Amino acid sequence: MKPQLSWTKISLVVFLAALLFAAPSCTSDNVDDKYGPGSACDTAVVTFSQDIKAIIGQNCEGCHNGNSASGGLNLSGHSNIQSSALGGDLMNRIERPSSDPLSMPPGGPLSDCDQNKLTAWINQGAPNN
Repeated sequence: MKPQLSWTKISLVVFLAALLFAAPSCTSDNVDDKYGPGSACDTAVVTFSQDIKAIIGQNCEGCHNGNSASGGLNLSGHSNIQSSALGGDLMNRIERPSSDPLSMPPGGPLSDCDQNKLTAWINQGAPNN
């Protein structure tokens, strides 16, 4: 005697098979597909006011400010950031391997995008734009 499959069991098997085939098509490695157009790291137009100030404020200025210039480095305000950037000190610390005790920020490296934006801004002469 053969066991009989009910329509419920057959429907469940068909549903699970369809789900397995559909799941891979739901993912994408394309940044625009995941996050929408313009989400990629755009370094074509990097400005101090829109990009650099936020990166420094979120990752550096807590320790390197006018009240507490850790390591003698004050990164509050454009002129201080520009001086450190053009002098090479800023990227020197940011680009060090995380195993280096002088690597900044101490919580872990900046994203590649943030590093690329800093480099692009420095290559523009670190303007106050």
